Amino acid sequence: MSQKAPHSIATMIADLAAQAPAAEPLPADARQQLDALRGDGQDLAAFLTRKGMRLPETQQQAVLHLLQAAEATDFVPVLQKWSQAQTVSLRTRLHTVAILNRWEIDIDQAQRHALQQAGALLEDLRNTDAPPLHEDGSGQLAEPLQGRVLALPLNLALDVARDLASNQPYHAIAVLQTLRPMADNQDRLAIADGLAGIALSESAAVLQDMLSEASNKAAQKAIKKALHRLKAQRVHFEETAAGTSAVFGTASHRLEQCLASHIDPAGNRALWMIRTKPFGGYHVAYLIVNYGQGIQSAMGLSITKRDLPELMDKAAGPLPLIELEPAYCQYQVALAHQMNLATGTPVPDEFFSLRDVIGEPDVTFDKAIIYTALPDNEIEQIDVYEPFVDDLLNVPEFAGWRLPDAMLQTYGDQLHDLEQSQIVVSEIAQRERISAIYEEATAEALSGESRRIMRLRLEEMAYYLLQTDRRREALWAVAAAKSLETDNPERLRRNRFVGALLERSLESVKQRPSRNIILPYSSPAPSAPRESQGEERRIII
Repeated sequence: MSQKAPHSIATMIADLAAQAPAAEPLPADARQQLDALRGDGQDLAAFLTRKGMRLPETQQQAVLHLLQAAEATDFVPVLQKWSQAQTVSLRTRLHTVAILNRWEIDIDQAQRHALQQAGALLEDLRNTDAPPLHEDGSGQLAEPLQGRVLALPLNLALDVARDLASNQPYHAIAVLQTLRPMADNQDRLAIADGLAGIALSESAAVLQDMLSEASNKAAQKAIKKALHRLKAQRVHFEETAAGTSAVFGTASHRLEQCLASHIDPAGNRALWMIRTKPFGGYHVAYLIVNYGQGIQSAMGLSITKRDLPELMDKAAGPLPLIELEPAYCQYQVALAHQMNLATGTPVPDEFFSLRDVIGEPDVTFDKAIIYTALPDNEIEQIDVYEPFVDDLLNVPEFAGWRLPDAMLQTYGDQLHDLEQSQIVVSEIAQRERISAIYEEATAEALSGESRRIMRLRLEEMAYYLLQTDRRREALWAVAAAKSLETDNPERLRRNRFVGALLERSLESVKQRPSRNIILPYSSPAPSAPRESQGEERRIII
């Protein structure tokens, strides 16, 4: 094992960079230089993996030229790490990818293409004396550069700004301004961090603009920290209060639209909450909520006004989305959050970063929105639709609805045992046993909380059906929900909707027994052929 300390390797790399700048070819004895640098072959690889990504770019380039000239393919793992590290400059990453490609090492083609696009954009911006800005005064780059920035993955677009910051800071600010309309909460923090590294009053102006937009406390804190960093670099600016107003110019920063999917067989529903942005476009919160467990996933994105319709068309898929009143949609999210707390289901971390997009409902709702959407006389006479509630399960959106398998598996097993058993019982006794199994299954699967959740799902689906021009089916769903008000197991057993749903659910779990069936009699001995035994014996009850 070589006794060289890491700092001695760093010194040798610095000497190498001073003697052979990246623009000059290395001498023919590259292999000897590499052998001298690497010692026993372990220290250099370990050093480059741990600390090489923090070396100055000139030293990184010198190392890459040396490895390339020496055909040091045993350093492939190091180069692969460098090619993916955001702490490494774009120029160095592109050089790394070029070496790997020359050595015919498999590289993710999408990654390589994105890096090449970012590198080409960086070079084009470096070749302009002043950043070509959009004429609307937003500080964003003009086309086609704007489109090229927005086409990059965010991390690479930020890398372009970072690589420009030292020599062309105004170009870097223009790149960051271009990214702002498309950035979600987490992305805005990265943009703020990039601006903090550009010691200009223009950076402070952009950060103060971002601070006035931010209603999320974590975002405000991060932006204030970035402004403090600029102050430490002696950038002078006037401080403004954060989040003092939700109005920017003449446009209100409001929750403009909420869209909802149907509720799937598992009780999941997609919610899209679309909030206007101060300088055009939208912030979008996308949630999956489960009626029973709460918020399952959350994601934020930013989008232009022009692209929003296409996104919503793709989101809808084969089944349409419906509009919900924004306050009611917020109430549904708050209700789901309460379900997380009640059931101990973890809330996705992303949800908390979207709170300023989602907002809080300023009104409360004592009942589901369907009861305000239908006339009072139809609600009062809803019982007339009760004979048709089992037809609801033929509606496409209800095709997969079932009661929870985990609750019913035991009863499905009992029915399976009954059908497969060699014990022959009278028809009356069998019907009584089946009826008892169904009643026990009903009592468990539609106990107080389960019944409340099923009612909630039916009421929300009733509004979905009404909004998709299926009024008759919506009334069936309301009637089915009303029929679940009772807690009497016998009455629930006679409920047409519950009966049909239970039969479908038990049929499903019955086909997948959770254990092997042991028949309650002994099979004939192997030595006695079945043909000579006559009819198998059965126990008659």
